Amino acid sequence: MTFSRALFIVCTLAVLTSATFAGKQKAETAGLIEHARQLSDIRTEGAPPFRLKMDFKIMKDDGAVLSGTYTEFWISETQWRRETTLGDFRRIQIASGKKLWLVDNSTVVPRRIGDIAHIPDVGRLRPEAWKSRNDRKINGVGMHCLEDNLGPSALRQVLCFDKLTGTLNAEISPVLSGTVIGERICLLSDYQKFGEYMVARSYECAEDAQPKLVAKVVELAAGPAHDPTLFVPPEGAKESVNCLGSVKPPTVVHQQDPTPPRSFSGTNVVTISVVVGIDGKMRNPRVTSAPNHDYDEAALEAMQQWKFKPATCDGEPVEKEITTEFEFHRYY
Repeated sequence: MTFSRALFIVCTLAVLTSATFAGKQKAETAGLIEHARQLSDIRTEGAPPFRLKMDFKIMKDDGAVLSGTYTEFWISETQWRRETTLGDFRRIQIASGKKLWLVDNSTVVPRRIGDIAHIPDVGRLRPEAWKSRNDRKINGVGMHCLEDNLGPSALRQVLCFDKLTGTLNAEISPVLSGTVIGERICLLSDYQKFGEYMVARSYECAEDAQPKLVAKVVELAAGPAHDPTLFVPPEGAKESVNCLGSVKPPTVVHQQDPTPPRSFSGTNVVTISVVVGIDGKMRNPRVTSAPNHDYDEAALEAMQQWKFKPATCDGEPVEKEITTEFEFHRYY
């Protein structure tokens, strides 16, 4: 056998071995996510209707603690109602068929309010977005962990599953503060039986070890109230598409840091919401944090320079509203 022939055989075996290993990893990843969904996805097709209520608290950066409630009436993927209240703020979302309505009673949207509805939603996980990674221990508990396939390693999200039960126990994501990348960890615990499912009743999220959100399920019962008025679109609600698949958020392809105003002092945070259309173009940028004219103008000017690829649902472009925070720091 010639050297070149032997080398060809070795290379071929290496390729086959690599492909086999990659296929095994893909199968293991899909298995972990599918098992967690079968265990805990109470919103899956054919699941019985339910009503759910959570009490939650949001910890602001200045130490203040805000208390709120989240209520959901779920009949199917095409008929549900979610209501979130936090102080004087109130958000209502209603799905009916392929249409979705949303209305806020204020243009000032509290930070992290959008996280609440996603806390108990295991069904949003899709195997194709994740790959295997090394296991790790969180709070002393060994877990099987996966990371997503997007972006550089420092900006990837991580899912961790209990090795014994297979339930989703942690979600880890990067947090960008200025030029520093931190870590946000959300823990799901206190799993209890609900019909054929196991549902987490407690949630805790922290950023760089500082508590930011805690939530507790105070009611989870089969069969929502059959009140047809619950699913009537509220006056002034914005209509959009009720996406029945997983939504991949818009991807930032260019971003611009804000130029601090001349009156710059201390630390300030400006929160801006924008709608990214199916063409990737953004519209309706608006400040949703407390008004602060100089900083708002600087943040809006920077936001106007950002460029996106649109959000997608089942691979199709969809309109999506996103929220971005601009932080201004002065170091003495």
